[in-house]
Amino acid sequence: MSYALRSIAFVAELIHPPVKHEPRGLQSLHSELFESSDCDYRDFRLVPGGAQFSNSPQNGLPGTPVSVANVLADRIQVREEQTGCSKEDFEARLSSFAKNALNVLPMQLFMVQQFAVRSVINPHTSNDARAFMIQTVFGHDEGMLSVFPTSPSLSGMRFTFPPDPETQAVFNVRLESYSQDNRSLFLENVGTFGKPVTSAELPELTQRFSSTYDFLQGEVIDFVSQFDTEDA
Repeated sequence: MSYALRSIAFVAELIHPPVKHEPRGLQSLHSELFESSDCDYRDFRLVPGGAQFSNSPQNGLPGTPVSVANVLADRIQVREEQTGCSKEDFEARLSSFAKNALNVLPMQLFMVQQFAVRSVINPHTSNDARAFMIQTVFGHDEGMLSVFPTSPSLSGMRFTFPPDPETQAVFNVRLESYSQDNRSLFLENVGTFGKPVTSAELPELTQRFSSTYDFLQGEVIDFVSQFDTEDA
């Protein structure tokens, strides 16, 4: 069964041995990135231990677009949330940022990489994702929930999968009703990869992000579709 998968957030964390960043080096990185069509950030500010690069106000309100990269003492975090960024655009941004960071900043590799893909879909057989999860996926009726004083406002499940034999990726999946729209299901896959990546192996970053995305679009969607039928 096909769905209109809507990606709402992509996040990458590249963890490296702790380093001490100098303001001049961070400013040089911003200048390099500003010249890149794949990874330009308009705003730059120093923060304790590093710097923040951004393209939108970070007011913290739900649903507000976030386009930001944080360079900290032990990691780089690249986030695109509610910006309409495509998978391919995020991969290009991630690749460009990682390449320039390794060239300009005092680190030689990324020891661990973690990627998060967050998307929403609408079930075909229900207009209420909470009811879909509770009644169809879990098979609970109203009587089973009567022990609680009120009905839950959100319902979901989590899976943690063991390391993949080939890539050693560990996937953590979250599937639940979406708090911002009761008609939608919220899907998240967080992929953690423990094999170090050096400057000569940068294509591995986008490949690992892609495998995290593909697991959500493939196996997770296939799991949901088993329940999303008139016979379920």
